[in-house]
Amino acid sequence: MLWLTWRQHRWQVIGVAAVLVGYAGYLVYAGLTLRHALAPCPASFGAAPPSASCMAGMDVMNAVHNRMTDVVLFGNLLPLAVGMFWGAPLLARELEQGTYRLAFTQSVSRRRWLLTKLGALSAAAALLGAVNGAAVTWAYAGLRGFGDRPFGNTLTFSQSGVVPAATWVFALLAGVTVGLVSRRVMTTVAVTLVALPLVFLGLVVVRPHYLPPAVHVVDGAHMTPDPPIDNSAEGWVFRVSYVDPEGTVLDSAAAGGVCADPGSTFPTPQCLDRTGLRQRIVLQPADRYVWFQLIEAGLLLGASGAMAVFLRRRIGGRLV
Repeated sequence: MLWLTWRQHRWQVIGVAAVLVGYAGYLVYAGLTLRHALAPCPASFGAAPPSASCMAGMDVMNAVHNRMTDVVLFGNLLPLAVGMFWGAPLLARELEQGTYRLAFTQSVSRRRWLLTKLGALSAAAALLGAVNGAAVTWAYAGLRGFGDRPFGNTLTFSQSGVVPAATWVFALLAGVTVGLVSRRVMTTVAVTLVALPLVFLGLVVVRPHYLPPAVHVVDGAHMTPDPPIDNSAEGWVFRVSYVDPEGTVLDSAAAGGVCADPGSTFPTPQCLDRTGLRQRIVLQPADRYVWFQLIEAGLLLGASGAMAVFLRRRIGGRLV
C-alpha cells in the first residue's frame, strides 16, 4: 500500500516539496544575510550613535526584511496546495472515475486502504510543514529584535513554530473530506480553495481570545511605545491607555492633553513621572507565545482527527 500511495501521489508530493525547498532555501539565505549585516551592531543601543557599518547593515536589513515579508506572504499558499493537490484528488478522483470499485475489492480492506494513504500523506505533510516553520523561525531570528517577534504578527505567527505542521495536515484532511462529499475533483479543488482561507481567517479572528489578556499598569520607566507596536518585546499588545491619580482611564489623546507637551502628541515617560499618570497596557505577555502556538496547533490537529474519524466511518459504509 505504501508503494501504491507513492506511485499515485508522487508528483503532487514532489511538486509541493520542490516549491518548499526553494521557499526554505531563500529564507536560509535571507537569515544568513541578516546575521552578517547586523553583526557590527551591538546587542542593544545605548546613548552613543551606531557606527557607520551598523547603519549600513540596518539598510540591508530593511531591504531583506521587506523581501522576506513578501516571500512569507506567498508561503501561506503552501497549505492550500496540499489541500488542493494532495487531499482533493485522493477520494474524489476514485469516486468520480469509478475506480474505487477496483480499489475496494482487493485483498486490502477499505479502511486499511484509506488509513495507509492518509497516514503516509499526513506524515509527509507534517514533516514538510515542520520544515516550513523551522525555516521561517530561523530566518526571522536573524533580525535580532528588529521585527523578529512572531507573537502578534498575523503574517509570521501562522508560518513559524509548530503551527505550520498542523496546518498542512489539516489542509490535507480538509481536501480529502470535501472530496468524499463532492465526488468531483474540480468541484473539490474549487471548494477547498475557498474553504481553507476562510478557516485560516477564522483562526486569525479568534486567536487573540485563546487566553484572557493580561492588564499591566506601569510607570514611565516601564511604559511601552505609544502608539503601541502589536508584536513588541512585552508581547502582543492590544490596547494602551492611561490612568490618572484619581483612577480615571484616559485614552492617548486625553493623556497627551494632560501632559501638554509641545514636543509630543503622546505621553512621554517624563510626563508620566511629572503628572502621576500610569500607563495601562492590555496584552498577551510574550511568554504566552508557546501556549498560543500549542493551542492553535491543537485546534487544527483536533479538527484533523475529527475529519479522519468521519472518513474512516464513511468509507466503511455504502458509498453509492
